[in-house]
Amino acid sequence: MTIRQRLTIYWAGLLSLLLAGAAVAVFVLFQRQQWGRLDGALMEEADTAAATIAHGADAAQMIKRLSDERDLGGQRRLWVAEGVRTIAVAGERTSDLPDAAKAGMSHTIVDGREDNFRYAITPFLLNGVPAYLVDGVDARAVRESVRRLLTTLIIVLPILLAGSISIGYWLAGRALDPLVTVARALSEIKPRDLSRRLPSAAIDDELSRLIQAINALLERVERASLAERRFAVDAAHELRTPLTVLRTGIEVALRKERSAGEYTRALDTALRDAAGVCLLADDLLASTRFEHELSQDRQLVDLRGLTAEIVDAIEPLAAAKQLQLEANLRVAAVMHGNRDHLRRVIINLLDNAVRFTPERGWIRITVEARNGIVELRVADSGPGISVDDLPFIFERFFRGRRGHQAGTGLGLSLCREIVELHGGQISATNPRCGGAEFVVTLPAPSVAGRA
Repeated sequence: MTIRQRLTIYWAGLLSLLLAGAAVAVFVLFQRQQWGRLDGALMEEADTAAATIAHGADAAQMIKRLSDERDLGGQRRLWVAEGVRTIAVAGERTSDLPDAAKAGMSHTIVDGREDNFRYAITPFLLNGVPAYLVDGVDARAVRESVRRLLTTLIIVLPILLAGSISIGYWLAGRALDPLVTVARALSEIKPRDLSRRLPSAAIDDELSRLIQAINALLERVERASLAERRFAVDAAHELRTPLTVLRTGIEVALRKERSAGEYTRALDTALRDAAGVCLLADDLLASTRFEHELSQDRQLVDLRGLTAEIVDAIEPLAAAKQLQLEANLRVAAVMHGNRDHLRRVIINLLDNAVRFTPERGWIRITVEARNGIVELRVADSGPGISVDDLPFIFERFFRGRRGHQAGTGLGLSLCREIVELHGGQISATNPRCGGAEFVVTLPAPSVAGRA
């Protein structure tokens, strides 16, 4: 069932209830108004006549005079009785009479047996004896007006309901036409042609905001698609060269009989190349798992303690190059994140610092927490980063303009992805004092005091 049909059904149901309620209210109010006016006048005349007769007026003359009046209806019927004995009668004698049981009731309004006349019954004392006066009038005109209204409502309501439903169906179609247009335009956008966008709406309304949101989504999808395609191409290119070298080395080794030493050297070379391919594959796999793992395994992480552990682990590598390793970790810094991913960031930054800092140089690591953020700084006394390379060092597979740097070219790009998934930022600069400095800024739930 379409939205248009559902909206029409909802509209029809609501409108049916409203019209039915309004019709019932109109009918009841009209009926009460008609009968109330007649009953009030009829009972007032009966009460007045009964009071007059009780004070000594002639009953026959009184009811004869009332029967000649036509202000309440064309025909009248009146009588005065004591119990079952009738004292006086006047008016239309062929009128339908009320039930005998109702005639003795006190001060009430009753209908004739055939619903033609309507009677007001008023009890009173006549010469100390209980009596009652019955004043009736032909009420067929009132009944006919009530019946005409009922007939009109029965005829008009279905027509009005059908017309309103038709208009509602048409209006629902007009309101949904822009959405149909948007759906048609979306269906024409192919996976290989994500550059197309939906035309903007002429009026700034909910539809316009929906189109803007869809266009923004298409733009993000296009960027992601381009990034994935570029990543796939770069990954294939990066894997092709080591795999080609590995295959060529194995083919050369198998071309002729060789000594055990030559086979050993060939296997060592193949093992080194295979290890490089495995490392690259691990980095590629890690880059595809970050977002899912981060959403599944977030916890409170003490960045100071984590950094201290990694500094202790990497200290032997620094000592082998006679590097001075300075760690300023006096401030506790707690944040929400994935501990393993943050460990990878710190290890990559310290590994780069150890690798590019010459012997007898220095490396400084600082962790600070202030104003709701945690900041990690890694500085070294190495040659720094080429000015031409600075804008690109966080790109995937980037190894410098000259391409002489070792590694997979994914380390810093993985660091950037991890930091951004944690809601933070990473940057690299060349301080005036020399070397390079990497700064990682991450959001923190609170700021801890000094230890």
